[in-house]
Amino acid sequence: MSEGIRVVVVGAGFSGLAAAAALHRAGARVRVLEARDRVGGRVLTRWLPDGTQLDLGAQWIGPTQDRMYALVAEHGLVTFASAAVGASTVLWAGERRPDPPAQVARVLGLLDEYASVLDPAEPWRAPEAARWDATTLGGWLRAAAGDADTADYLGRLLAGGLLATGADEVSLLHLLFYLRSAGGTGPLLGMAGGAQQDRIVGGPPALAERMAAGLPPETLRLGVAVRTIRQDADGVTVCTDDGRVDGDAVVVALAPALAGRIRYDPPLPAVRDGLTQRMPMGSAWKVHAVYAEPFWRADGRSGVSTSSAGPLTETVDNSTPTSPRGVLTGFSYAGDAAALREMSPARRRECVLDAFAAVVGPGAADPVALVEYDWSADEWTRGCFGGVLTPGAWRTYGPRLRAPVGRVHWAGTETATRWAGYLEGAVRAGERAAAEVLAYRGRTVAGPVFGGTGPARPWVPPAPARSLVRAGRRGRPGQG
Repeated sequence: MSEGIRVVVVGAGFSGLAAAAALHRAGARVRVLEARDRVGGRVLTRWLPDGTQLDLGAQWIGPTQDRMYALVAEHGLVTFASAAVGASTVLWAGERRPDPPAQVARVLGLLDEYASVLDPAEPWRAPEAARWDATTLGGWLRAAAGDADTADYLGRLLAGGLLATGADEVSLLHLLFYLRSAGGTGPLLGMAGGAQQDRIVGGPPALAERMAAGLPPETLRLGVAVRTIRQDADGVTVCTDDGRVDGDAVVVALAPALAGRIRYDPPLPAVRDGLTQRMPMGSAWKVHAVYAEPFWRADGRSGVSTSSAGPLTETVDNSTPTSPRGVLTGFSYAGDAAALREMSPARRRECVLDAFAAVVGPGAADPVALVEYDWSADEWTRGCFGGVLTPGAWRTYGPRLRAPVGRVHWAGTETATRWAGYLEGAVRAGERAAAEVLAYRGRTVAGPVFGGTGPARPWVPPAPARSLVRAGRRGRPGQG
């Protein structure tokens, strides 16, 4: 039924690769255009000379992320459990604690209760959507938490740790959508049994590379930045710096902020273009401190921490079973990440190592290596973990997040309704966009060569999209 349809996919991250694979399986002819010189998007693994694996971008998968586990198995890869040896640490108002105060659980429970009434496919229809969208998460926390320390801690943990933004930069409605898409605060914040449970041997890029290798030869073009997308009654033309590709439809598998930098002819509807202006990327700084061994375990510490203040919101033990090295990874978000970005390398190193020492002791001051990555400086990413709708934007602009514009369809993890912001969400969104394209009837069929010309039949409006995959079970982002 789909044989002969030509589809251009813009972006070879997990969402674009998933869309391309689904379209290829259905018999479509696919061309994937990627601006980077690699596949995978917001994943990147660096290997030290001794073979230590450092995942600089998204790295984790966990329970109910069924599509990712299936892809790992399908492509002959395996996972390993995230390191979790010893007790975690909470740095709270200048004190070390094993757990946060009880009021934190109370507030998280209230957020889960609110999120439970929300449909992640249409969060703007929730009974309290108008009020929740007009209220910043920071403002809500200051009113609901009961004290400033709790509000500050939860603002960093939720707005920072989940969305890589500030608590006063995101609406309560957006956070509730995010919670609902993953099944609540428990799955999002958990290690074992949660979204940070497992890692992929070889890193997520190994999976992306195998997904790309499964496409037909000549499908994928790297180092090709898309500048203009034109559409008319006969099809689409996707223009790059060195040529053009014609097709019957296009899937734009980019974060909305990057999709908004492409020129569209005719221009996008005002509300869809407005969405791209109101969904900036988050800001995250990820840093790995590498040691001869994970010395903190001898002291009964896990290396896992959260903090109510300081440059690092959270740390984890990112060591791997196949290396004797100890890897302590820290995450900085929003204003804290911006402050680190403005420091000299020497001052930033001092600041980060002091923060690690506060968690695991003075041994943190002398790492074998310190490796950092700033996704906001990456030309084809410009931030992490993903795009975040600004306060007040969901009700007006949110309905345009997934809705096709003629022959232009939208993918990317931001458009997912399950595990939005994660690799799982990216895959599901790509498969959903592919299903939308394949649901069209009376498709334009061009000549025998991709991009060729030939007799064309008019394009007719789409039938309602049907998912290519069975909805997953209800259930933190693949941190970048």
